[in-house]
Amino acid sequence: MSELSTRLHLRRKELGLSQEELAQRMGYRSKSSITKLEKGINDLPQSKVEELAAALETALPICWGWTHPVRRRALSRCLP
Repeated sequence: MSELSTRLHLRRKELGLSQEELAQRMGYRSKSSITKLEKGINDLPQSKVEELAAALETALPICWGWTHPVRRRALSRCLP
């Protein structure tokens, strides 16, 4: 399990969201996409990064465990 997978799972639980609810917030049709992200089976598509942060009510860098400010350009170099 990747750090992102772990953080996603923990933050979802912290907010009291089900996988279904998080999937809806991110525009997925079913919870299977969230399950695969949390298990590290699938990587998060770059197109969904901002939606994930909004759905988890957090800032983008926090999703990756960064505690210092990051510029958007620097972040884009870190994404798949």
